[in-house]
Amino acid sequence: MKYFTIILLTLSLTIGVFASDINQDSSKAAAYKQPVLLTSVGQAADVLILKGLSLRAGVKVMYRPQATADSLSDCSTVLLVAGGSSKGLGAAKIDPDIEMKRIQVLVRAAKKAKIPILVYHIGGEARRGALSDQFNKLAAEAGEQLIVVKSGDKDEFFMKTALKNKAEYILIEKQIDVVGTLKKQFGL
Repeated sequence: MKYFTIILLTLSLTIGVFASDINQDSSKAAAYKQPVLLTSVGQAADVLILKGLSLRAGVKVMYRPQATADSLSDCSTVLLVAGGSSKGLGAAKIDPDIEMKRIQVLVRAAKKAKIPILVYHIGGEARRGALSDQFNKLAAEAGEQLIVVKSGDKDEFFMKTALKNKAEYILIEKQIDVVGTLKKQFGL
C-alpha cells in the first residue's frame, strides 16, 4: 500500500507539472491579438500568400500594401512580410528607397505605440539577394518574432539577426506551416 501511494503521488506531481507546462505554452502562444495589420516589406507577392494563409488560420488581417503609421490606429499586431521584388516595386511604382523609408516610419510608429511586430519570410531562396536582403534586414531587425521558411535561411541570416536582437526565431519547413504558427500566435 505504501508503494502504491508513492506511485500515485509521483503520477499526480508529474501530471501537475505537465499540465502547468501546457498552460504556460498556450498562454505564451496566444500572446498576440487581432485585428492584424498585414503589409509587405519590399512589395513581393508573398504578402498575398500570407493573406490567404492568415484567413485559413482564422486570423483577421487588414491588408494594406502600402501601410503607413496612420494604418496602425485599428490594429493590435503588425505582420511584416519580408522580401523584395523588382516586379512588385515596379507595379506599385515605388522606388526601393521610398519603400525602405515607409517601413522605417511604420516600424517606429508601431514600437512607439507598443504594437508587436511579427516578421514572416516565406518566399524562400527566391526572396534573398541584393534587392531582397535590404528589406529582409530592415524587417528582421524590427520583429519580436521571425518566422522563416527553411529554404530562405540557409546562411542563417534571420537566425543570427534574431539572436542579436533577442527575438524569437521560428523555422518552418514550408509555407503551409504558417497556418499552424498563426493559430498558436493568436490562440486559435
